[in-house]
Amino acid sequence: MIRKFLIRRVKRDESGATMVEFAMIAGPFMLLMLGIMDIGYQGYLDTVSKSQMHKIARQSSVGGMTEDAIKTEVLNALDPLLLKGSVVEVDVGSFFDFTNVGKPEKITYDDNGDGVIDSGDCFLDGNGNGTFDTNFGVAGTGGPDDIVYYEVTITSPRLFPIASMIGGKSTIKNYNATAVRNQPYGSQVADPEVCEP
Repeated sequence: MIRKFLIRRVKRDESGATMVEFAMIAGPFMLLMLGIMDIGYQGYLDTVSKSQMHKIARQSSVGGMTEDAIKTEVLNALDPLLLKGSVVEVDVGSFFDFTNVGKPEKITYDDNGDGVIDSGDCFLDGNGNGTFDTNFGVAGTGGPDDIVYYEVTITSPRLFPIASMIGGKSTIKNYNATAVRNQPYGSQVADPEVCEP
């Protein structure tokens, strides 16, 4: 009799139910909150790196900024936001015009018509190094009226270590690029034609 009474009393007792409900909800809720903050950090880092890159591209387009000055400016702007262990890569390359970005040097004479540089073939040497290149951009900010291609790549650990909980990567990679034409403060130098011996 007493046993039945105790069992009924325990079944009807709802004190502590809130604690159990909270325990069931707290884990997923915290994971959701940490995930939202992590995504927010990634978005903020992306926005700041993109705006800094555009600012520097505008400043550099009138001439006078070296590649080292550009890298220093980007790193100084991003430094307060970066987590320990972050790696920032800044690449600056220049091209004669927009059609050349990421393209091989133009073949002007192809002896056997195969589209590959062989002995006797000629090409426009866009970067002046005397050899045929598949991406002939020149490192640095280029000259007047050149196209300058800016790239910023940030590899950073996550803001919170939630990757192990949800099965994701422990680092994030942020990439931004832009191309800007330098101001015509002088004349462009034409590409020399080079022929393979």
